[in-house]
Amino acid sequence: MVDNEKNVNVSDIDSDILYIKEEARVRKIIGNLYMYDKDPQELTNIYTNILLEDNVAFILTKVTQDPIFMKHFPEFYTKNALGENVINCQQNNSYHKYGVFKHILCTIEYVGSKELPIGDWQRKILKWTMFLHDIGKPYVKIVNEDGTESFAGHDDKSVELARNILERFSFDEEEKKIILTLIKYHDRYLNEGEIIFDNLKFLASELNNNKELFFMLIDVKEADAKAKSIDVYNKYKLTRKKYVEFLNSYFAYSAPRESVQEKTDNSQQPKQVVTVDENGDYEDVNLDSDGTGEIRSLKLKNAVEEAIDRKGIEVKYQPVINLASKLVHGYEVFTHVSSNDIDIVELLNYSKNLERYDKLQQTLLINSIEKFNMQHSKESKLVFVNVDISSYNKYVNKPRLYDLMRNGKIAIEFQNYEREDINVIKNTINLIHENRGYVVFDNFGTGSFTVDDLNVLDVDYIVPDMSFVRGINENTEKQEYINKLVNYCIGKETNVIAVGVETKEELDTLKRIGVKYIQGNYIEPASFKIDIINARLNDVLSDENNDILV
Repeated sequence: MVDNEKNVNVSDIDSDILYIKEEARVRKIIGNLYMYDKDPQELTNIYTNILLEDNVAFILTKVTQDPIFMKHFPEFYTKNALGENVINCQQNNSYHKYGVFKHILCTIEYVGSKELPIGDWQRKILKWTMFLHDIGKPYVKIVNEDGTESFAGHDDKSVELARNILERFSFDEEEKKIILTLIKYHDRYLNEGEIIFDNLKFLASELNNNKELFFMLIDVKEADAKAKSIDVYNKYKLTRKKYVEFLNSYFAYSAPRESVQEKTDNSQQPKQVVTVDENGDYEDVNLDSDGTGEIRSLKLKNAVEEAIDRKGIEVKYQPVINLASKLVHGYEVFTHVSSNDIDIVELLNYSKNLERYDKLQQTLLINSIEKFNMQHSKESKLVFVNVDISSYNKYVNKPRLYDLMRNGKIAIEFQNYEREDINVIKNTINLIHENRGYVVFDNFGTGSFTVDDLNVLDVDYIVPDMSFVRGINENTEKQEYINKLVNYCIGKETNVIAVGVETKEELDTLKRIGVKYIQGNYIEPASFKIDIINARLNDVLSDENNDILV
């Protein structure tokens, strides 16, 4: 008889005991889920504790096999045409090394590291974000001709599904909004050509210009990239540096806002905010520890009031080109702050803290129109001016604005329009048209506002977000989106303006798709004066010419 005791491995015994203990814990957790099946608050607490576990992958894998989880999260089990759901959906492409569910488990483990200087509330938000961030993938999965698989639109689908799930649990409105926003943008603006100031500024605005929330978005993107292929993660490290640079510059001197940490910390200690160094490492610092924040705040406050008095600001002009006629169609006007160390984005951002944002927006709107009218441009009388639609609607001196519209050619380029009620937008457009003005929707395609929303609105111009234009010559998905948008707008007698055109390859692709109007540095950069360029456009826009105009 063989003495098997001599071959026993002590570490195997320890492992078996640990497994048995974990199995017992899982059975207890599942028992609690059945016990509190009708209590949304208790269920939220139980699932949050699961997501915060160090051994979350093991526990959640076991829990998802029980019918109670299927009852609470039926979205995880809806099968697509291939018979796959969230649990078993594969990802056969160069970006991923795991299927959807294992990828989700890894991101939950990676996000909200305990070494990061953040609180339990942030970790709860981050863990739930990663738990739900990719659940839309099986619903949109496409198998390409070469056998690879793509998931275009999965972020929007995940938002849709996550919204329904969060409604069944106990989250307040702010928590739901933050989770859904982080899910929406977890996979956007990652390519080198997309990581530009305007796009990152847009992300900041979607996160209510809150530094802590922007930091959380970086953590979400970090965890998502880390759970993909090694090549993807190595490329993301370069992306992260650009996000970090933006984080530290854009929020460097912002007035202190209510930190998300304060949801669970009501002490009177000095406010602490997360700071990220150039290597992407995180640390706690006191925002005003050396007094520079207070000095900067005073300077920004004075700059806001001066701008409202039309002091310390200038305007730049950039032409919008008609590709069919090869002539200048109009000019977009941008406000420039005279001070070398203050830009217009920082000024607008700070004005919100002073509750002067609407007034500043309204002043800049009128100033841009009047400055353009003083130029007496020989090539076009049409001016495009930017404004938030809510600020526009609060402007009390509408007769003055309507008088300018009736005596000139003014296109109001709306931003943040999706936050307004559709009937409010409709009435605003009608009033502008009655006074012979034009309406533009800027940054289209990045928010919740879709082409279907345009069916009930009479918009004159659509400006797709710049991220759809950058690198469009190398991205078929961007080409398909712009092509669909152009075809839709033809039926609505609406024009598409492609902005941010930087290369001839982008220009040629847009021309082939059928875009009629373009704007960007490839043709002419923004300038403090309006140059005569019509005579040069025929050459630079010809198919044979490969030279840049400037």
